[in-house]
Amino acid sequence: MLKPEFIESLRGIDGLDAEALARALEGQSETSIRLNRRKLSDPAVLGYERLQPVPWCRSGFYLPERPVFTLNPLFHAGLFYVQEASSMIHETIVERMLPMLGVSPKVLDLCAAPGGKTTAAINALPDTAMVIANEIMPKRARILRENLMKWGYPDTMVTSADTGVFASAGPMFDLVMADAPCSGEGMMRKDETAASQWSEGLVAGCEALQRKILADAAEALAPGGVLIYSTCTFNTRENEGNLRYAVERLGLEPVDMQLPPEWGIAPQLTGSYPALRFMPHITRGEGLFAAVMRKSGKAVARNPRDFVRLKASLRPLMDGIPQTEVLRSKGGGKKDVIELPRSEWALSCAFPRGQYPEAEVDETMALGYLRHESLTLPEGTPRGFVVITYRGYPLGFVKNLGTRANNLYPAEWKIRNL
Repeated sequence: MLKPEFIESLRGIDGLDAEALARALEGQSETSIRLNRRKLSDPAVLGYERLQPVPWCRSGFYLPERPVFTLNPLFHAGLFYVQEASSMIHETIVERMLPMLGVSPKVLDLCAAPGGKTTAAINALPDTAMVIANEIMPKRARILRENLMKWGYPDTMVTSADTGVFASAGPMFDLVMADAPCSGEGMMRKDETAASQWSEGLVAGCEALQRKILADAAEALAPGGVLIYSTCTFNTRENEGNLRYAVERLGLEPVDMQLPPEWGIAPQLTGSYPALRFMPHITRGEGLFAAVMRKSGKAVARNPRDFVRLKASLRPLMDGIPQTEVLRSKGGGKKDVIELPRSEWALSCAFPRGQYPEAEVDETMALGYLRHESLTLPEGTPRGFVVITYRGYPLGFVKNLGTRANNLYPAEWKIRNL
């Protein structure tokens, strides 16, 4: 149930049909997925029927109902990500901003967990990009790490740090994304907690935190770089108000995305600075606000050693979370076989197929593997380290002993009985 004071706050926003929005928030959420472009191009492989494309994201599709995604082994193989449709706009924004980012962009996602917007950006980035995904809460950072490992982009680093750490490092990044913690008004039909915890005080607190994050983002952004600021809320204090703060106080330049009008994405509600508004009574998705800004100045060549030093300085902030880039340098050739390969390596887009023997399994065995059970592989499977595949896609490693195979899937990732 929506709080009366929240509905009243909507009525106070000029240009917003508060009653229509409130009715939409009492309705059902859409279910949507986004493909991993580096692993899959045909959604039919996933086995879902009656998919409909998301207009503003060529990798996104609506499903007519919500299946149990956990029971699809291809989800764990990183072939797709379950994401609400509005947030998929980040893939398209990054795609359209690529000419401004250079050939080897350095990317920072300041508030990255659980990884939806990071993986959306990775979908659009070139293979030469370097990505740092940050999440200040260690528990959420571990979820972020798992999702990015499964997505498989090699040059990725996961950190758990305050955003001020990146500001103090100086203007290093061509693209900074700040999907800032917010009052969550846009997620109320998906999350009862968002509806019950809403208050004017929460909005004010989020507004202040967002401005701090925006200031840090501006410091971390290189001249000529692009900042994507987003929230999943409706009020203008956290949205247009903070956009105005970023432009008028931080000196960032607003960018008009000029998206096709047939996509049905609403513009900003106040002021003249361009923004994108997704509202569930207008678009098929949850509430989202997104604004794109650019830092003035010309992009300049930077010393690659600066990034080596930056990454070295961030290692203590990883809080036991290994970065996926480590996996790229392992097992690069036939002669370089890892003594104890990690299953995350098999999920990497850089994994050299053919380096290890593979064993194709059916759905029942695949789910057993993902539950971290021991397997008995088909007769004739070589002993030693073997890659388990499902429909031809790697899930991870086992060590085949002949009579049984020891499961090397990460224990912390195993699926529980539903």
